[in-house]
Amino acid sequence: MIKLVQSLRRVANHLDDVRGIALVGADGLVVEALQLDPLADMTTLAAELSVSRKDLHGAVRGAGMGGLNGFQIDTAEGCVQVVGVNDEYFLLMVIKPDGNPGRGRFYLRLEAERLAVELR
Repeated sequence: MIKLVQSLRRVANHLDDVRGIALVGADGLVVEALQLDPLADMTTLAAELSVSRKDLHGAVRGAGMGGLNGFQIDTAEGCVQVVGVNDEYFLLMVIKPDGNPGRGRFYLRLEAERLAVELR
């Protein structure tokens, strides 16, 4: 079985601009988190974004676009990325405002694919 914190570190090790990363259950509860910046409240973000994720999933499915793979929110304090692992889990990452969200999304998606296999 994979150690979840190692999975999160694998993503963070490729990026200099991560403020926090977490594996979150569909219910919004953090399963494991790596908080690199005390201002990145991963627990609150996870709870709030799990509701948004459900709403967005319904919206894109209702528009005939299939299921939601992920989404990104850009704020003054950074970039928040959500990538689905499977129906039960998603990865949540916060990147500093001057960071590289494209690179972050790439490594987050790679790890989501690894976790999807491990969490079957």
